[in-house]
Amino acid sequence: MKDGQVVSLAEKLVLFQEKYHVTDAAISLASHLSVEKVHGIKMNKYSPDSDEKKLLLDFINSYTGNQQ
Repeated sequence: MKDGQVVSLAEKLVLFQEKYHVTDAAISLASHLSVEKVHGIKMNKYSPDSDEKKLLLDFINSYTGNQQ
């Protein structure tokens, strides 16, 4: 990644999942978005609205690794 390059939500989700070994289902439960939406975002087939983006980013940014 080049300096100053913006990381997409899809990339953030994938990197987060790789780091913490979190499934689409776990993200779905925590964010209250459907698994299909989470997967679609990662595949760049679904564009989340601002509220959905906020839910996902809040989850990623507040994750401690101890959540079930």
